[in-house]
Amino acid sequence: MIKLIALLFTITIANANIFPFLLPDEGSRFNHYLQTHLKNSQKEIIIVTPSLNYPSLRKSILRSISHGTHLNLIVSKPSGDALRFIAYEGVTLYSYTPRVLTDTLILIDNSLVCHLSGSLNEKSLSENVSSVWCSDESLLILAAQKQITTLIKRSKPYLQ
Repeated sequence: MIKLIALLFTITIANANIFPFLLPDEGSRFNHYLQTHLKNSQKEIIIVTPSLNYPSLRKSILRSISHGTHLNLIVSKPSGDALRFIAYEGVTLYSYTPRVLTDTLILIDNSLVCHLSGSLNEKSLSENVSSVWCSDESLLILAAQKQITTLIKRSKPYLQ
């Protein structure tokens, strides 16, 4: 069984499109990569994060919303940018309270998934060392979709 897992891991690594970023060293490259995908999104952006405070991504997200992209935000405590976005049409804000969210998951158009440890907070990501990865691998995207669906079912819409 272990040999099979090692073979599967090798095949996955060889064929996967995983883009790692080591922050803060590659912060500008990560920002550009994420902003490009956010601006070009067509259908839906889903962000699951403990808190959202990332001014350099705000403009890209607002541009997508203005072009008809739907934004789903799932946060532990709605504050900062999350509350700014709720004023726009096409934004759904959820409050997730059953447990504390510790990581951030971003899903763009069911074609790209990004994961990072901690909140989507520009200041902490520019000061602390953290590893971020993004991928267009279909199996990772399906796994993220399942996790997000479960989180949405357990969350409460902010405006009821």
